[in-house]
Amino acid sequence: MLKVNLYATLRSIAKQKTVEVDLPDGSSLTQILDYLFERFPTLESQILDEDGEIQEFVSVFISGRDVRYLDYLQTTLVEGQNLDIFPPVAGG
Repeated sequence: MLKVNLYATLRSIAKQKTVEVDLPDGSSLTQILDYLFERFPTLESQILDEDGEIQEFVSVFISGRDVRYLDYLQTTLVEGQNLDIFPPVAGG
């Protein structure tokens, strides 16, 4: 079981702060995101751009590590890891 933690506006879209994903070990980030988008279709436009890439100001971390410094969308996940998704945040 993989825990996906959603933050800020993403929580309000999904109406929950944590989503448990039951996919096989070794599933890619793309597969995890596809699962989330199937359950919560509005999340897709909040996380991915028109080209299917993670939006520039969205942060995605696997066990505290930014996926941009791992294997990006092909990064594989295993049971017990946490996936944290932060939308763009503005303020001051």
